Amino acid sequence: MSNHYTRYRHLAIEGAKPAPTAQQIAAIESLLEAPLPPAFLAFLQVANGAYFDYTSDVPDGNGGVEKMGFNTFFSADEGDFCDETLVGEIRAARKHTDMPARILPFARDGGNSMVYLDLTEEGGGRVLAYVQELPDWTGKRAHGLMELAPSFDAWLDSLYIDRDTVLDELEHSVSEPSHLDAMAEWLDIGMPAWRRDAGIAALFTLKQVELCANEQD
Repeated sequence: MSNHYTRYRHLAIEGAKPAPTAQQIAAIESLLEAPLPPAFLAFLQVANGAYFDYTSDVPDGNGGVEKMGFNTFFSADEGDFCDETLVGEIRAARKHTDMPARILPFARDGGNSMVYLDLTEEGGGRVLAYVQELPDWTGKRAHGLMELAPSFDAWLDSLYIDRDTVLDELEHSVSEPSHLDAMAEWLDIGMPAWRRDAGIAALFTLKQVELCANEQD
């Protein structure tokens, strides 16, 4: 089996940089004015600047949830400003949003919505999301700051692969056998029972046949 991903619990991680140095961690903690929690440091060892394709349920303000993916994880590299480094994002958020000390922006979605570790005394290590407001015509979404999980570990545990996303990616994004191999590995890690899901398994097999036929043409 090919290895497209690094496994961390039920998460398939790709594109990570090497683990951060002690100096990088010290620089982040110094700017943050708080020590990083052990669970966050452990994740940073394998997911420094990584990408991971998972869904997070965000309260929509009406008793339901909106499915969002905060999939771009910031890196421990030296950084300046809005550059998807932990220190750069701290600096940017402090300048533009008056973000207080001991709050760490650590990942974002494809737009300007972001997740934070709240290491203030009141926050106690909880994970917050800032959700960017959408235009009215897109349908309402709750926006502003909201709590997603009481700790970083609890947030990681809450991430899941959304079934509709799998079907959509199989339908539209898989165009060669290597994509299918990577997808099987992603699902084996994050949704181990996927082969027993009739809908996913059928579409996967159909894609295998299609791609095989294309190769022979």
